[in-house]
Amino acid sequence: MNPEEIDQIAGIFQNLGAKEKQATTMATQLIKRADQLAKKRNSSRVSELQTLLTTAIYGAQGNLKPSKKEDSEQK
Repeated sequence: MNPEEIDQIAGIFQNLGAKEKQATTMATQLIKRADQLAKKRNSSRVSELQTLLTTAIYGAQGNLKPSKKEDSEQK
C-alpha cells in the first residue's frame, strides 16, 4: 500500500462527502480489505478494489448495487 494509492482512493471518498481524515482512514481500510479478499479468493487486487469501491459509491448515494438489490427484493 503506497501513499499515492491511499490519496487517490481518499479523494474518491472526499468527493462523496467525507472529511479528509475520515476519507484517508476509509481508503486505508478499503485497500487492506481488498488485499485480504484478493488473497482469499486468489483474485486480483485491482478487481477487489473495484468491487469494494463500487459498493461504497452505491452506498454513499443511498442505493444498493444492482446484484444486491435483486437479492434483497427476493427476501
